Amino acid sequence: MKDKRIWIIFLIIFVNLLGFGIILPLLPYYVESFGAGAITIGFITATYSLFQIISAPILGELSDKYGRRPILLISVLGTAVSFGLLGIAQSIPMLFLARILDGATGGNISTAQAYIADITDKENRTQGMGIMMAAFSLGFILGPAIGGLLSVYGYALPAFVAGAVALLATILTYFFLPESLPTEQRKTKQFKLNRLKFFSAHDFIDALNHPAIGTLLTISFMTMLAFSLMQATFVLFTESTLQLTARTNGLIFTYVGFIGILVQLFLLKLATKLFPERIIIIAATLMMAGALGLIAISHTISLLMVAVTFIAIANGLANPVIAGQISKRSSKEEQGNIAGLNQSVGSIARLFGPLIGTFFYSQLSIRSPYYLAVGILLLTAVITIRQLKPATLPTK
Repeated sequence: MKDKRIWIIFLIIFVNLLGFGIILPLLPYYVESFGAGAITIGFITATYSLFQIISAPILGELSDKYGRRPILLISVLGTAVSFGLLGIAQSIPMLFLARILDGATGGNISTAQAYIADITDKENRTQGMGIMMAAFSLGFILGPAIGGLLSVYGYALPAFVAGAVALLATILTYFFLPESLPTEQRKTKQFKLNRLKFFSAHDFIDALNHPAIGTLLTISFMTMLAFSLMQATFVLFTESTLQLTARTNGLIFTYVGFIGILVQLFLLKLATKLFPERIIIIAATLMMAGALGLIAISHTISLLMVAVTFIAIANGLANPVIAGQISKRSSKEEQGNIAGLNQSVGSIARLFGPLIGTFFYSQLSIRSPYYLAVGILLLTAVITIRQLKPATLPTK
């Protein structure tokens, strides 16, 4: 992966997740500073995903029509503005507004996936997706660390730092990232404003029933749903059971990101050479189920760290393999659209996950979101074993 374009894409995704990483471990404390509680945390988290659901298919289709580069520019610039709003927020409504804008412009992830598909062949596609996923992990390494270290100066400074990095990514994209989709390969149908669909349930159902990618989209949804149940309640859980501070939680997220990037840069390539990708998905799903169950019974920081280590490994293997397989099985003309649908599937999971997780946490028990997540992942493993047959899932 010596193509410099991949590393500019890496930076774009990194910027997106940097902001997410900065705010994630601080969000509960941030919301509590305005006098709100767990349910509000769930709604603010879900708002981001709701607007990703709306925007991702639109941006994906527009990138198929007009090219990847202009969509990436608009998206990264929107992310920068959203961080600025977050920095000046003085109320809960301002927090919501910042998350809405970030979600609406967060479709750069699906467009970046389509860009990688444009410039890689099928043999290198999974590695390309792995590098992109490594940007996710790097965002989680530096984001929580920056947020934790700078939070002593207030919540505005971390957001402004993230905004500055987003502006840098915008500049680099403008000057150094060429278009990846030749004019002759773009969709030829004419788009009108009234034809842009904010989200088509019909198209979404059709995608889930697609003979090539339907099962993979289902697996992607269920895996992300289980993960988001944990993600939305983790800080609340550790604060309640182990009395962990914002700084300690930030360091844990940093550790998870560090393990994830090692997996995606080094272990992923080895795993795809040694095992069929179907087996990797099954093994990673079961590993994550066991790790989430371990969190639920954790009474010490040592046990918690073992659990999050396995979560980082499982997540680092599963996500790029699933994304790579979806991309391989999509036609050249539909890469942006299918990537947008895949991001929408993840966004739907991240929409309902925080709402369900914080509801279970506050109304049932603090451990109940993790038991639910284990059940979802075990069902996902069964679906993968039964529906994702080796004959329909090429490993090369």
